[in-house]
Amino acid sequence: MPSRLASLAAVILLAACGTSPGASSGGQPSSGGAPSAPAASSSGGGEPTPGTDLTACELVTAADVEAALSLDPGTVAEGVHEAIPDQLSARKNECRYEDEAWGGLIVTVIPEDGVNTFDAVRDVFGDDAEVVEAGDGALWFPDNLRGYFLKGPVMVLLQFSFIVEDGADFKAATVSVGQAALARI
Repeated sequence: MPSRLASLAAVILLAACGTSPGASSGGQPSSGGAPSAPAASSSGGGEPTPGTDLTACELVTAADVEAALSLDPGTVAEGVHEAIPDQLSARKNECRYEDEAWGGLIVTVIPEDGVNTFDAVRDVFGDDAEVVEAGDGALWFPDNLRGYFLKGPVMVLLQFSFIVEDGADFKAATVSVGQAALARI
């Protein structure tokens, strides 16, 4: 497992430089790979232009969580938003929805160059993922209950940390919330 983490770190560093293994420019397929989503365009300063100005809490609302889990309206409180910029994304942010009565969901958004992160995750961990038909690409990881959703340059990462309901379908809930987020981009 440490070698896979080192591989992911190397791939993400390549993504930060604007390159991803197995991807070619212009959204054309590379040898044996699927087409890449178009890269974010740059504005004058060389920074990628965001594909959305919406925050993680605006892309995924309390009502989306309620619908995905079949909860009564008003059950899920508004999310807690936090900017979490890093060297890969100056605009990366997250929203946390948590309540012991129903569960918890963490929404992370990379609004300006998520395609490189998505490609890196797919390239390194893709064998462990189920492909979901949504947006420009979506992956479901049953082992860690994460969903990655891509539309243009925007990547949305969803992870239900827990769902109170016994036998809850984490995948169905994640896909429902992911599709709602993609519809707003």
